[in-house]
Order: sequence, then structure tokens, then C-alpha cells
Amino acid sequence: MSLALLRWGVFILLCLFAPQAVAGDRKPRRSEAKGARLVPLKNGQLLHADAADAYRRMKAEARSKNIYLWVHSGYRSPAKQRRLYERYRKGKGPQAARPGRSNHQRGLAVDLVIGGVKTPTYDWLVSNACRFGFKRTVRSEPWHWEYRPRSTREPKPGRDCVGRPLKRQRPQSPPVASTEKS
Repeated sequence: MSLALLRWGVFILLCLFAPQAVAGDRKPRRSEAKGARLVPLKNGQLLHADAADAYRRMKAEARSKNIYLWVHSGYRSPAKQRRLYERYRKGKGPQAARPGRSNHQRGLAVDLVIGGVKTPTYDWLVSNACRFGFKRTVRSEPWHWEYRPRSTREPKPGRDCVGRPLKRQRPQSPPVASTEKS
């Protein structure tokens, strides 16, 4: 066997096995690491842990005002986002972002059941969601809210998220004492 042939054989073996040897030392891919930070909501939908915590606080405050929030869609896997986008492109489904461009894939977006833009639920969200780090980011989708705490402005004191003055609750007057003598 010639030396040149032996060199080529070693080169080919290195090319075949070196990538596998190097791959064993690699860190997990970013998407795998993020998956560990997804947590379930009560209805089974998944959200990033920070977004889920903010959503739970927002839901609790809304409930105290007789507003009930429900997540219709949270985290989406890349495969699910691809299916939704392909359906949209074929005209068989609602608008969907390209795979890799939706914050649903990061667990930071929620589609909420709101019932329409003229409902108390939607009005409450517009007035209060920014205090929890959520903002509406798609004009044509009033149900789509994204958790963006760094870029969501806090309302000014005494104002709601759209700048309207906060409604003050009337203090209850103390009970009138009876003037009758017993």
C-alpha cells in the first residue's frame, strides 16, 4: 500500500468520525435550553416562565374586576408554526407568521379570548396590560398580546396604559348612627 493511499484513507476516516466526536462536546442548542423554561398554565397552554408569571398576576387582577382572561394559544413548536403558516399561505387558515418569526415559538405571545374590540375584556386589557409587561403588537389581531417588559412603557401615575385618568372608587360613607334613644 502506498503512502499516498494511506494518507487518503486516514483523511477520509477523520472526515467521517471527527464531526461526531466534536458534536459530543457541544452545548445544547438554544431552542432546547429555552424549552426548559416553558411552564404550563391551568388550561394546559405553555408560556415562558416570566411571561406565565406576569400573565397569572394580570389574570388575578382582571378577575378582581370581574374580567376573565383565557389563553387560546400560547407556545407553539416550530412544526406547529410551520403548519399554521403553510395553511395561511394556501388560503386555508388565519394570518400566521413565518416559522422563526413568531413570539409564540419563544413562549412570549398569547392569543386571548376577548370576544371583540367592544367588550369589557378588551377594554380592560388595553387599559391595564402594559402594567404587566404585555402589549398588543399585531394591529389586525386584537387577541394577540406579547410579553415585552423592556419595551412596554409603564403608565403615568394616575393614568391607565392609554393615558386615560384612572377611575377612582367612591369611598363608602360610614353607616349613619341611629339617633333614637333606647
